[in-house]
Amino acid sequence: MKQKFLAIVLILGLLVSMTACGGAEKNEKVQKESYVLKVGTVLTEADPIYKGLEVFKENVEQKTDGKVAVELYSGSQLGADEDVLEQAKVGASVGIITDPGRMSNYIKDFGILGGPYLADNYEDALKLMETSVYKDLAGQFEEYGFKVLSFNYYQGSRNLFTKSPVSKPEDLNGLRIRSSGSDVVTKSLEAMGANTTVLPWSESYQALQQKVIEGVEVHNSAAAGSSIYEVTDYLSETGHFQLLTGLVISNDWFEKLPEEYQNILTEESYNAGKYASDIVIKKNEEYLQTIVEGGIEVVDVDIEAFKEAAESAYDALGYRELKDKIDEELGR
Repeated sequence: MKQKFLAIVLILGLLVSMTACGGAEKNEKVQKESYVLKVGTVLTEADPIYKGLEVFKENVEQKTDGKVAVELYSGSQLGADEDVLEQAKVGASVGIITDPGRMSNYIKDFGILGGPYLADNYEDALKLMETSVYKDLAGQFEEYGFKVLSFNYYQGSRNLFTKSPVSKPEDLNGLRIRSSGSDVVTKSLEAMGANTTVLPWSESYQALQQKVIEGVEVHNSAAAGSSIYEVTDYLSETGHFQLLTGLVISNDWFEKLPEEYQNILTEESYNAGKYASDIVIKKNEEYLQTIVEGGIEVVDVDIEAFKEAAESAYDALGYRELKDKIDEELGR
């Protein structure tokens, strides 16, 4: 009996030892494992969003002791947004700064985050991230192979730059305004009273010169950077879109990370977005000064009239139910 008892004790001791060794080996493997994430953007290295990504890279690498390395690619060096998203979808270790319009190609309802007057400023836009609508939609992307780390990279308010003064929706009647081709942009501009012409942004300057179009809608930083004020005469600060973009990566790649690293990436993406957005907000006055000094006249705008006109875009887009739900959650 005594011998049997001793045998049981020895077996239990051996099992405990093996479990401990196995756990130690597993932990050691996790510690030794290294990962590389390649992040792309269409923006230049001088852009505030890229500056935010530099902070993301620094903090992730520091907090993971270099086990997660982040490589940054500006100016579409990693590829067009659509191409990078398709790589991420099949598990490649890549990510991209992208917008609700592009992500709506996978989940149509996500496009509502780019809807007209859904937010009046950055702080309002951040509140959208707390709604069940955003959380539910962002979570659904995992089924398509994507992980949304955060969607708080703010690029500013989008305004109208035109050849004739626009202070109310009626002033847009008959004007040809450039659209990116996104349903949200096109239907919003049409609801506000404009005719739309789909053009790549790179062709907008020449199109204005040649009178193919009579205006564009764009944020001030892009207007200053492209010198669009040289071929337009008036700025109407309609603020019809608050341009939020996000860092989207491969969900398959993300799920292979230790939980600690997953938390670090999620947290540091949000921190980087906030950092970049603060720069955008602070520099907006500089951009506006450049635009005004370039000869643009700033027009007084009836914002409430534009808001009322733009509201019908949600019906045209099939977003009415989602819009009402967001308004209810935010107490509007």
